[in-house]
Amino acid sequence: MNPLPERQRLILKETVDRYIRHREPVSSRMILEEYGLNVSSATVRNDMNDLEASGYIQKPYSSSGRIPTKQGYRFFVDWLLDLSELTREERLEIVETYAAQCLDVEDTIRQTAFLLGSMTGGAAFVIPPRPEGMRLDRVALVKMTPQLAYLVIVSDIGVVEHGLVPLEIDLSADDIARITGLINDNLRGVHLSEIRSLSVEEDPEGWYERPVQEAMSVLGQLLGRRLHRPVQFDGLFNLADALNSGPADHVIDQFTQLGRSLRDEPSFVAAVSEARDGREEIVVNIGDIPLAGLEDLSVVSCSYRPHAGVLGVIGPLWMDYGRILSATRYISSRLETLLLSSCTQYNEG
Repeated sequence: MNPLPERQRLILKETVDRYIRHREPVSSRMILEEYGLNVSSATVRNDMNDLEASGYIQKPYSSSGRIPTKQGYRFFVDWLLDLSELTREERLEIVETYAAQCLDVEDTIRQTAFLLGSMTGGAAFVIPPRPEGMRLDRVALVKMTPQLAYLVIVSDIGVVEHGLVPLEIDLSADDIARITGLINDNLRGVHLSEIRSLSVEEDPEGWYERPVQEAMSVLGQLLGRRLHRPVQFDGLFNLADALNSGPADHVIDQFTQLGRSLRDEPSFVAAVSEARDGREEIVVNIGDIPLAGLEDLSVVSCSYRPHAGVLGVIGPLWMDYGRILSATRYISSRLETLLLSSCTQYNEG
């Protein structure tokens, strides 16, 4: 496609910007009155006709002004990518939120989703770091009753799982201390997925006694919960409010389909991964993620390290791209800094 002439680029940017702010079709008169272009109304009309013919804008009905198409939003987003910034106060709010966090990875992911949804007014999601990339730092095992223990699993980025698990045999305090020492001495630095596999093997290296096998089984139970990589969502009702301007039947149907798609977490993760196509930078998809309910929505996503996590925002095509790009980029950066700092402590431990 040929590059747009400079004046048409300006008119298109102003058309998308005004539609996002006011949610009403934009006429040539509005462009002239609001943005003060030093050209005639006929010139603006001709340029808008050309933009419509090129697929950037369209008329929702014959006598109306124009609204952006997905192609028009894409042009606007590409223009915004290097321009958006948060205010200093908003940056401080994010920093203070993380500074108060104890590094429980699950809680940190949940807090990140809440913060991103609150700041953008969209539906936020955080795909956690890939569990298969995490390495064990240490475990702590505490006996609660003869048949129940509490296990904490700490990876290279922090606490990744903890919870009550059943015991088949009654372990003494000496058993607990010996088991914990054996696991931490032998398995520190091993990938969690490998430990999960070891937990179901029979005496793989000869150092498993019955109490140790029991503890490994307990460890495997918790890792089994972690290795399915749950996605944290927040702010879905923000999205319902944003879509409420359409026909009621359509909104309900779209939201129902979206809910089904988001509940199928493996398909959602796979679709986002495919849309990102291995890119580490911020990516904007405008109505082109192939999941039911997302056909008329935009998804802004950004990766964070370590272990290939992704976070982002789902919103209507007319969402405030400047603000959402800025918030997504900055929150991703802060989360990455926090997790990499934990990795540094692990590597120095």
